[in-house]
This record gives sequence, C-alpha cells and structure tokens, in this order.
Amino acid sequence: MKYQVYSYRYAEEILQHPNNREAYDEIVAAVENVPLFTYAGKSKRNAKLDVVQQVMNTWFDRELSVERRWLYHPAATTIKGSGLAADFRKTFDNITVQAEVQFGNMSRWYSDVFKFQTAYSQGLIDVGLCIVPMGVLGRRIDSNVVSYERILRELPSAKMSLTLPILVIGIEPDEQTETIDLKRIAGIPFSRLINSAAKTGGGQSEHNRYRVIQALREEGDPYLVDETSDTGPMAKAIIAEEPIDNGD
Repeated sequence: MKYQVYSYRYAEEILQHPNNREAYDEIVAAVENVPLFTYAGKSKRNAKLDVVQQVMNTWFDRELSVERRWLYHPAATTIKGSGLAADFRKTFDNITVQAEVQFGNMSRWYSDVFKFQTAYSQGLIDVGLCIVPMGVLGRRIDSNVVSYERILRELPSAKMSLTLPILVIGIEPDEQTETIDLKRIAGIPFSRLINSAAKTGGGQSEHNRYRVIQALREEGDPYLVDETSDTGPMAKAIIAEEPIDNGD
C-alpha cells in the first residue's frame, strides 16, 4: 500500500525522534505490505463496492497482535468495568502508542479519538495512531466510510479538546499491492467470511477470516482454504492484556 501521513500535535516529529524511531519504523512497515481484499459484486445496490472491510481489519489484527506483538483490545481507561477498549497498544523503550484501525463508518472514528483522549488523560499512552483508508479506497468499501481527507479537514478544529499527538496514516493500493480475490475461495462461502458471530454462531466467520490470513502468512495458497484449515494463533487465544503468543 502507499500511504500519506498527517501529524497532529507533532506526532510524526515525536515518533521520528531518535529515541522513538523504532516505533515509527514499525508502524510504517506494518502499513506498507497490507494486501487488498476484494469481492466484486458484494453489494447488489452499488457495483463499485468491492473491498471487504472485515478482512482488511482481520489482516491488521494478525499483523499487529501476532507479527508485531501489540496488545490486542486493551482497556482504554483505568475505570474498572467500563468496557471501553482500544484496538491495539504497544510500549516501546520510551513511548507508548495506541492504535485504532478504522475502515468503517465515519461515526466510529469519533469514538476512536475519544478513546485516544481518555487513555492519554489517564497516562496510559503518549501518542495515538489512526490508520484509515484514503477516500478512493473508502469509496470502494461503503458509503460514508472514514477517510484520511475528511480527518484532515476535521481534526484541526478539535485542537482545544484533543490534546494528545495523533499520527494519522491514510492508505490506498498501488501497483505493488497484492490483491486477494475472495470470490476465488471456493471452500468458504462469502457469507461465512463476513457475517457477525451472532449470525453464524461461535465466531465462525471471524475464524474463517483468520484461516485466509494464516494461509497468506505461511506462504500458502489462500484460494485453497476451507473451514477445516488452520486458523493460526489469533483464533486460538483470547487475550485482553497480553500479546498473543506467536510461538516465539
């Protein structure tokens, strides 16, 4: 993927400081090799929609939690029983970063920045990281999807209320981006890749998405995956405050 960076309250400058460069380089590496997951005709109402949000999210679950050992869904507040959880968090040598990966409706992004501010105000993090699609990619996912361009328009107006540094990264595919055509996976119906756990029972769709990602990570053929294939480490652990074991 190619990407653009917006530095709110000097987030990029902080992360590029020699003391924090490890964090910055890891973040950039995590977004550069993201595949594009598509299913042409996923929407009967809009033929232009072909990018599958759920599998994009699952890729980042695996990339950050397993490959790079970020905390998966840690508490975003010290208030017990609040249930407010971040997507990911990692403490490097000198800095703690909380990440929110958002390919959904723009309204979800406002919740994400609230979680940033909450965690920052309670001393849990130093910097927020927001990974979102560029507008051209978002328009292939759904209507009113969060976009890098819209964040750039709106975030500066919150300067008096959002007091932490936030690094915003917008991504979109380029000629080097690997595209996975989910339509070619005969062993798993599309509905069994995208439906919620409530509809499919036991989180089967989420497990199926992990099967696709596991095949890619192990240099297997994702198009040969079926519902008996290996899920990999993500679906084999329920982790709240510790990195998911990747076998190291």
